[in-house]
Amino acid sequence: MFILKPMLCALAVAGVCIPAQATTRIAVSFDDPGALYGRYYADIERTTVAAGAEWLSHFALVAPGAELSVRVGFASIATANGRSASSAFVWTDGDGVGVFEQGAAHELRTGIDINGESADIEFNLGVDGYLQDELWFDPDPAARLASVPADRTDAVSVMLHEFGHALGFNGWRHGLSGDLAGNYQSTFDAWVRPYETANGTVLQFHGAAALLHHGAPVPLTYGNYAHLGNLGSASGADLVPDLMNGIVFYRGTRYDISALDLRILHDIGLPVTLAVPEPGTFALWLAGLGLLAAARRGSRRPTAGVRPRSDGADSPL
Repeated sequence: MFILKPMLCALAVAGVCIPAQATTRIAVSFDDPGALYGRYYADIERTTVAAGAEWLSHFALVAPGAELSVRVGFASIATANGRSASSAFVWTDGDGVGVFEQGAAHELRTGIDINGESADIEFNLGVDGYLQDELWFDPDPAARLASVPADRTDAVSVMLHEFGHALGFNGWRHGLSGDLAGNYQSTFDAWVRPYETANGTVLQFHGAAALLHHGAPVPLTYGNYAHLGNLGSASGADLVPDLMNGIVFYRGTRYDISALDLRILHDIGLPVTLAVPEPGTFALWLAGLGLLAAARRGSRRPTAGVRPRSDGADSPL
């Protein structure tokens, strides 16, 4: 069990820096009968905690007593995947569709642990060579100062990406059409809209903060829409370098949480601070609340130096 104490300097008497969040604990466990991959546990644990701490450092507020338990499993998959293990109802929109948020996000926001003693977040790492021969574990994952080897993928970047899914980049829409699977959607789904192009339907994210930052609706990965960007001349080529892209992770590269990533979480209702303070942020927040209220009413083969993304498993109702 690791204890994380993210801090923000807020207005305080005599200029004292006070915590904007209650202490948040992250516990890492392993689903590994026989401890077949036990030699990797320490590295995975340090990396997971560091990635979680980085996301939490962007939260302006966390509910008192919130704790996140992460269970790491090992599977015959190409890379890695991650999700919240549960979801929580938050409202019904104007069309009678139930809106749910990721269980981990709900716990951080409200302090309510939807699934009790069970793990809040589930990560799986591929063991057909990905864990053993592809991932590079930073000796100091909190500092992230060492150079990433040119022939390896940075494990902290991978865990940051998977935490992004567990916190909000997730849903139940059809990856191509954008159709809902049933009378329910995620808080991310609530901002996804289809856009018809000459080459077919492209799904876009339309949250207010993301729109303002990106200057246009945010293109989502074709067929894997809980991610950002597309290749080549396709919509969103400029987003392929983003942490939450659905195309590639380049070897030898360290990925970080972007201002756009934070604005998307802001749009889906999480109390994150925006990476670059802007005039009118409070007005933007109010506008976002107004849009939410209105809503309530009304894999590519790898090339040299590249690993394909293959994750974003959805979260069960």
